[in-house]
Amino acid sequence: MINRRNFIRGAAAVGIASAVGCAPSRPSTSEQLTVGLTYIPNVQFSAFYVGVAEGIFAKHGLDVKLRHHGQQEDLFGAILRGEEDVVFASADEGVVAAAQGNDLRTFATSYQRYPIEVVGDARAAGVDPSGGLEMLAGRSLGIPGHFGSSYYAALVAMHNAGLSEDEVQLTDIGFTTVAAIAGRKVDFAMAFSNNEVIQLEAQGIPLAVLPIQDPSAPSLVGPGLLTRGTTLGDDVLAALAAAMKESEEAVIADPELALDATAREVPALADPAQKESAEKVLLATTELWAPNGEVSVAVDAAAMDRMATLLTDVGIIEAPPSDFYIA
Repeated sequence: MINRRNFIRGAAAVGIASAVGCAPSRPSTSEQLTVGLTYIPNVQFSAFYVGVAEGIFAKHGLDVKLRHHGQQEDLFGAILRGEEDVVFASADEGVVAAAQGNDLRTFATSYQRYPIEVVGDARAAGVDPSGGLEMLAGRSLGIPGHFGSSYYAALVAMHNAGLSEDEVQLTDIGFTTVAAIAGRKVDFAMAFSNNEVIQLEAQGIPLAVLPIQDPSAPSLVGPGLLTRGTTLGDDVLAALAAAMKESEEAVIADPELALDATAREVPALADPAQKESAEKVLLATTELWAPNGEVSVAVDAAAMDRMATLLTDVGIIEAPPSDFYIA
């Protein structure tokens, strides 16, 4: 862990600023930054679209350019090459990359609740909507592949259920979770609460949704902002965290603002059905930002440490890396 006194003081100023009407710490000159978004344009990124369009980043002394990744692009390639200054990515994938020798550090957490869950068709034989992860025993569990957050979440789910890989049939299904569950090609699958779960519910499929961890003591941490080493100063990191928090608050206060900003990136939202779907995704995303009703971008040091230990225990990494987050 890196404990940067100036960073904490700057980040803490976010709450103080909203209370007393003064601005949080910001860079002394406008900082030009490229922020990588690790997916195609989507309403899940609406806080960034709003932050740019409404001048929130600029107010915090930041000249932000957003860069969407291609579907086949390496998650951290651009930031490690210096083509991006910050990347919005899942903290679990960040710690795995850090354990492989890459100097990546999470400095703000957007999703305060981990978004991946185990889901199954509640109508399928032997699936109890009120049951727990022990239902995975002897069943097939669909994952995109043996990589990334969904795979890590599957291993953690099995670990927390006291099950080994010999007792659960991990099945590679690619990015076909919705079709795999709807067609009952697998018994269960890993799914994002603000993506595949919404698509399955839209098809009228009753779901058994199994949380993979105790939300009061999480051992996996989801998407947030990562930087490379110490390339950015504490004041810049604090300003980015503050701007992301303010942008998320703006989205919650005015969802139409977020949908309009997203529509400029996703013209398909002009279609009423597409917009209705986006509204549901947006609502589910805001619930991940503020599961307790209040937006926070704080990094939970204890959760980060538990995550590194657990990913070691399940064999994803050999040992917890050092300096992989700033809190």
